[in-house]
Amino acid sequence: MKAFLLAFSGKIRRAFLCLFKPSRVRKAKESRQGECDMCGNCCRIAFDCPFLKVFETHSLCRIYHIGRPAPCQAFPIDQRDIDDVGGACSFSFPEPSKPRRLSPNDLPVWNRSPAVYSREAEIEDS
Repeated sequence: MKAFLLAFSGKIRRAFLCLFKPSRVRKAKESRQGECDMCGNCCRIAFDCPFLKVFETHSLCRIYHIGRPAPCQAFPIDQRDIDDVGGACSFSFPEPSKPRRLSPNDLPVWNRSPAVYSREAEIEDS
């Protein structure tokens, strides 16, 4: 039951993003890599799609070219969607770059200009 709820919440998240955050979905589509291999795994998240026809060697979406819903067209939006199908998806997303840890020698040094020093000296003298 917990797995169903997690999968169903993913469907709701994708529908929400497609309806209310289309710019985020477009940006995600630009960053994803790969092509759909028509495996049908995304059509079986939480429940089987009524438009999915499964054969022994492959599956077929009956409305693939004539009006799939926006969440279906956008799948996968991010890595969480690929995780929803157990990683079995021909799409991928590039790994985010890890921040480089600076050593203490790489840290910037605060160098105040001589004008600031002379101004402080004037203030101290008065």
